[in-house]
Amino acid sequence: SKLDRSARAISCSLRRLPFAFRVRMSSLAPLLSLALLLPAGALLVSAPAARSAGAAAGQRSGSRPLMQTIEEAASAAQPVLWSPDKVADIRIEGGKTLKTFKMPAHAERVQYMLKSPNGRPIKAKVELWIGPNRCVHEFIYDCMDGLAFPIKATLQFKKLSPVLKVSTNGAYEFPLECGVFVPSPDESKTIGQITENMFYTAPMKDRVQGGMNYGKGSSGGAIRDFDIDPTWDKTQIMVWSKDAGKKSFKTNIEILQGPNNQKQHLNLRCGGSTQPYHAVINTPGAGWKIRCNSKKFLEDGLFEIAVAPYGEVGDGSSPGVLLGSGGF
Repeated sequence: SKLDRSARAISCSLRRLPFAFRVRMSSLAPLLSLALLLPAGALLVSAPAARSAGAAAGQRSGSRPLMQTIEEAASAAQPVLWSPDKVADIRIEGGKTLKTFKMPAHAERVQYMLKSPNGRPIKAKVELWIGPNRCVHEFIYDCMDGLAFPIKATLQFKKLSPVLKVSTNGAYEFPLECGVFVPSPDESKTIGQITENMFYTAPMKDRVQGGMNYGKGSSGGAIRDFDIDPTWDKTQIMVWSKDAGKKSFKTNIEILQGPNNQKQHLNLRCGGSTQPYHAVINTPGAGWKIRCNSKKFLEDGLFEIAVAPYGEVGDGSSPGVLLGSGGF
């Protein structure tokens, strides 16, 4: 019939869309094909009338109203970086316990999540190895409450089937829960588009120049800080050197609340333009600040960092850090 042919034609067109849109909008094909068969003026109906008609049809047929189905499908079609089904369900005990994850041949991006099974601190290290003696990515995460401040990271790499290594430090009192997810090629492309768009449209972005000296015990490098809006319950950070020399970078990123209260510490080393690093952190309440510095030399330590909100923003009503002695 004409309805079946229209549905098949729209389904073929949907295959050309990105992964996140294609999966969730495939259910709209019968509705769109039905709209094509209607007369030109049949769709010129006001929104309240359409909702009432859809509600009546839903009551008669025992299904959901038509407008509700369309609105839910349209909202669900928005691409998401971290879907609810991605959870940290792999436990790693303390005492330098480690787990390794071999990347498949098609993989060019990996997502991993770190959290604590309770309110204890997290002291974890994530490394990406190519072969037995080449580590191209190192991430050391230290936070004071692994349940309140989990981290969700996205890392891109070359298609060389590397091995991801997740380990804890020597303290047996600090276990870890992690989740490692390798997206499909279509989903990886969608994730790349989301993170790249965030990098170039972020409200806060700056360059960080290296400044380490060659002497022993020397330190230096530019320091950049960003004040986080109180309405940002979650904040995303992306570090990349694509437009700043395309060289490897090494940085410390501190997430502070209050004058000098370091809640989260990220020690990051990446391979440069081929390894953009994206992370999502929790920043509920007021008084948050992100401080970043470069730990490499002046000649090759230049990179860019972008900071933006993630997900829906809050109302900023969460209490921040109380300063002063309260009158005593």
